[in-house]
Amino acid sequence: MMTRHALAVAFVAFVSTGALARAAEPAPETSAKSVLGADAKGENWTVAPAVRSDGFVRLYAVETPYGDFQVNGHRRMSERLQELRALKALEEMSETEVFADAVATAGLAPIRFGRDLVLDPVETTGNLVSGIGNMFDRAVDEVEHAGASRDSFVESIVGVKKAMRELAFELKVDPYTDFTPLRDGLEDIARVMAAGDISVSAATSVIPGGAGIAVSASSRASNLANPIRDKSSAEIAAVVTAKLKALDVDDATIESFLQNTSYSPGDQFAVAEALEVLKAGNSAAFVLRAAEAASADVAKFHRYRAELMAKQSSRLGTLKEFYVVSEFALNRDAGGGLVAAFPFDGLAWTETVSKSLTALSREIATRGETKAPLFVTTGKISAVAEAELKKRGWKIMTLE
Repeated sequence: MMTRHALAVAFVAFVSTGALARAAEPAPETSAKSVLGADAKGENWTVAPAVRSDGFVRLYAVETPYGDFQVNGHRRMSERLQELRALKALEEMSETEVFADAVATAGLAPIRFGRDLVLDPVETTGNLVSGIGNMFDRAVDEVEHAGASRDSFVESIVGVKKAMRELAFELKVDPYTDFTPLRDGLEDIARVMAAGDISVSAATSVIPGGAGIAVSASSRASNLANPIRDKSSAEIAAVVTAKLKALDVDDATIESFLQNTSYSPGDQFAVAEALEVLKAGNSAAFVLRAAEAASADVAKFHRYRAELMAKQSSRLGTLKEFYVVSEFALNRDAGGGLVAAFPFDGLAWTETVSKSLTALSREIATRGETKAPLFVTTGKISAVAEAELKKRGWKIMTLE
């Protein structure tokens, strides 16, 4: 019988000689109706019928009155749809007599909600690979808190940002969203509220049908309402700093994480809170890599991953520490086993997936692991991907 170490050495030789072929499969495609149901079309959006994937996450093409764009990842798509519902509610709010009177009294310009403007989301329509896919591909090749504030001093004083945050939480969206039309709409409505001394309850009560039209059961923004609802972005940064310091994350890494505007303050709070719940050693390794997120979809991926690990730790053998392999902060469980947990929509053995996971497997094989590593994801794994992962020595777990 060969020892585990001998098997690892044999595996490295097997891969390096090219014996383990990359049996790449085409990126899967599904229908918007099958994954979104009735949400494939709304009052102010239409999702293209065909939904592609880059092997890691679904790529949704969306048409709206504010422009056409792409959303990378199913959970991010759910959040974007919630933002579109909220935007529709804000538009209806602006058309009421209460707001028209406030605009006229204050001498403010009419609210346009960014219609006919060119949008600036990172996920431009037509990309075949998400920021998440690019991240995996690249990984193979290689006053205190004032600077973290996203609120202007003047607007904070006159109450616009406070009204903006309260309104966003009422509509269950992130007040610091990267979705330009919603961010501008929230700010414009908040200016009218501040000028006309209109409370959030009064503002939402005038929406035809009530504020409930913008509320979705799948929305996750409400999860953050209690801890950060009444905090400015600088105050949220202070809370995040305290949580990460308690996990022995160094000051430079914390500052780098806070300064990355691919994250909203709410995202940063969610990451810090999840790591606080997880209580894994070497959390700095995760934060350091999260701080390098180059786009909003990658930032959201790090957030979703932190939340996944915190929620599922006990099912995964109790995640005790972060352990870096090929620039990915994986985990060790209570028994010393290696765990790689990722919130993918699904996993197909595309060229990018093959390249990145083969390299990750090769690196693990050189570490002399005594247990087979565990690969965990939240989406369906294709038959080809499952077979290829098993060839590379992985155990597989799919979480619902």
